[in-house]
Amino acid sequence: MPNEFRHIKDVERYLNSVPKFSTVGAKAANFSLKKVKDFLHELGNPHKKFPSIHVAGTNGKGTVCHLLEATYRHAGYKTGLFTSPHLISFSERFRIQGKPLSNNKLVAFFAQVSTLLNLYKLTYFELSTVIAFTLFEDEHIDIAIIETGLGGRLDATNVLRPKLCIITSISYDHTDILGEDLASIALEKAGIIKKKVPCIVGNIPVDAYRVIAECANRQKAPLFEAKQLQPSFSKNNIILKKPNIALKTSFIEQINAWNVAMTYQSTQCLRDQFPVSEQNFITAIQEFPGVPGRFEHIHSTHAWYFSGSHNLEAIKSTISTVKTLKNNRKVIVMGMMKDKISKEILNQTLGFYDRYFYKLEGNRAASMIDIPSYFNMKSMNNGNVEYILSELKTSLVIFTGSFYFYSIVKDWMSRI
Repeated sequence: MPNEFRHIKDVERYLNSVPKFSTVGAKAANFSLKKVKDFLHELGNPHKKFPSIHVAGTNGKGTVCHLLEATYRHAGYKTGLFTSPHLISFSERFRIQGKPLSNNKLVAFFAQVSTLLNLYKLTYFELSTVIAFTLFEDEHIDIAIIETGLGGRLDATNVLRPKLCIITSISYDHTDILGEDLASIALEKAGIIKKKVPCIVGNIPVDAYRVIAECANRQKAPLFEAKQLQPSFSKNNIILKKPNIALKTSFIEQINAWNVAMTYQSTQCLRDQFPVSEQNFITAIQEFPGVPGRFEHIHSTHAWYFSGSHNLEAIKSTISTVKTLKNNRKVIVMGMMKDKISKEILNQTLGFYDRYFYKLEGNRAASMIDIPSYFNMKSMNNGNVEYILSELKTSLVIFTGSFYFYSIVKDWMSRI
């Protein structure tokens, strides 16, 4: 590890030396808050010096974070946004006023903490969290939107005392870490709920909701449900029936009605401290360009989309949306991790005209040997990718699976 950080290459070299969850899984995680607390203490506890909204959930948390950031920025607040994983560049994780962290500021941070890096040896995500909190303090932001990495209770971001907590959804994911049933997973996510801090929940199964409600009750935290707004979706239009708001959006996935409802509910919960007019909210949502990698139209002329969907609930949402799009030749191209892929997920692909699988890099990546032969999937690794894609120009293609697949697909698009 370099003792001095003078250039972005020094930062990249160090980051590449830190084990990543994307490649080695839970071995790259640290399910304790002690190291990150101690490191932040060395820096003067920056996480205590800005107001925040803390967002957890199995699916939807990234989109809700981006929606909240856009809404508060549109209303005139200086915003900070921390999300993960990044799709192309590490600096995407940290945004001020919607813009990624500059290389100069990233190098300056590493130069400042180089001796502490040797002492604490933070994980990749812990380090990301510390960078975000330090940046947000330095930039004197008005409000930060913080996405959890994994779970909630022992996630590095859970050192915060936010103004508001959100739990977007609960479904099966990371069951080896968070628990085998929805109640156990909900308990981990509900670990972000703080004493007397309001909490908003999305479309949550009954067993999971019961656990979250019990946690909120113990913490005397007011609990609000997005279903109170009666959100609905039809042909890009999102209706919030209770406040009687109709929005013409760029979204094509139905789940985003819930994400928009949680965003609106957040503005209502915090209206005394961070007022947002109804018109500011409407304009922000209607002008929202979407989130990269979430049902993104990824090619300028072909009906090709990328939608990161790495668990069963997300895959079901993606594929149900594909079914609403007009094209008789629908093709799916997947790239997933071996701890994520399952027969239940593969069963969702059976209605497609053609099915392809691409093996990602790293020990965690699934390969063709992880896919039973009766699914008749074709390998994208055994052949000329550009030729395969050229044969799909008239097809509707959904690239899906891991978010780590995104940069590869983007590279393909640049060559087509």
